Amino acid sequence: MPAEFDLLPGHTGAVGRRQPDGELSTTAETGTAYRAVCSCGWLGATEYPATDVGSWSATSEWAAHVQPFLAATPPHWLLNRSDVLRDNLQELATTWPLQALGVLAEIERWHRPALQQAVDAARAAGKSWAEIGAALGVTRQSAHERFSRR
Repeated sequence: MPAEFDLLPGHTGAVGRRQPDGELSTTAETGTAYRAVCSCGWLGATEYPATDVGSWSATSEWAAHVQPFLAATPPHWLLNRSDVLRDNLQELATTWPLQALGVLAEIERWHRPALQQAVDAARAAGKSWAEIGAALGVTRQSAHERFSRR
């Protein structure tokens, strides 16, 4: 049975079953060994025995693979609030554009320092520029150029 998270598209995990001909199948019911696979193309490093423990081990290996992605995924409840705020601001900009500008200016005043604070905390926690860039949806170089304190 595939494992997946709604907030992590592109990372559906499965237990691949090694077939007697050497092929790895995620649809076969039996096999000679188990191996973790992910829809992103990642393949687990270890083949486990074709037992329940082997299946659990492969699933655990996939869970370890997606852990860094989950750690960088914003909380769903906060994304929902952000979406509501965005939608409300778009509506306000249509009916009351000056009020929308005032709200957006206020958001910008606290947004930039909050973003820098989060980047500084990530660096202090030992996160790489590549990890920070991935969380921001930009390249490692872009994140470094924008947020490194010179």
